[in-house]
Amino acid sequence: MTFFEEQLEQGIFQICYCRKCNYTIWPPKEICHKCYNKSNWKKSTNIGKILEFSKKASMYFGLIEIDNGIRILGDISSTSTPKIGQSVRMNVSFNSKPNYSFIVVKNN
Repeated sequence: MTFFEEQLEQGIFQICYCRKCNYTIWPPKEICHKCYNKSNWKKSTNIGKILEFSKKASMYFGLIEIDNGIRILGDISSTSTPKIGQSVRMNVSFNSKPNYSFIVVKNN
């Protein structure tokens, strides 16, 4: 299991980046493909915004942009229809594969 997966298992989303050129590396890699230096990690704020979404049966899912322009697909929990640009809080886990879910932040 990788460091990234171990952190997801603990509910923590880590962002991989290059300390030398400050490039965000997504998906995570050990070496920066821009300047070839070793990558580092920083904890995500877990806050993002909805870029697009759809509905299947009674569940919403969508494309969310979080820190540093990282885009992730996941389920969206909301008491009403989500809106493009709405803020969401990300929950993560790992059970044989990454799982990303998002909860709409109130008062948008």
